[in-house]
Amino acid sequence: MPLRRLVELYPSQKGAGSAHRPLAAALRALGDTSGEMEALRRWAEVDDEATDAYLRLMELASAAKDWPLVIASCERFLGVNPLVPPPYRFLARAAGATGDDSTAVIAWRTLLQLDVPERAEANYELARLMFRRGDRDAARRHVLLALEETPRFREALILLREINAATGGGTQ
Repeated sequence: MPLRRLVELYPSQKGAGSAHRPLAAALRALGDTSGEMEALRRWAEVDDEATDAYLRLMELASAAKDWPLVIASCERFLGVNPLVPPPYRFLARAAGATGDDSTAVIAWRTLLQLDVPERAEANYELARLMFRRGDRDAARRHVLLALEETPRFREALILLREINAATGGGTQ
């Protein structure tokens, strides 16, 4: 493949003229996930502003449950542009999956500050984390905010019942 040859000849080339982006796109179109992953990793190593590579790495690593790679890609992306929601969402899920509740809480709160449309999900996840950490008041507040956004949010209703039962507030 000519694109692979270009990357081999000019491995540290970055920017718009780099062969890294079209190589990753071609491998994606061919359905070669492992090849695409390797091309994206190489691209991310040489180009410290390759947000497209970081985002795609987050997607692939998340699907493979490679949480350390997801977190590393999130951190690299946020180092370039900290004002977009997708990396925070990936970071929150990866941190939650690895048991890093503090990072997950920060990421979900940041998503709420960025005013994402999925406010109910972010509030529900925050409520779940707060309840697990023992902060029942914050958990109740966030679960009620989730239900305010989406009144028929079944998981949030179940969580509200659990919070009420744990605090002696009944099952209303």
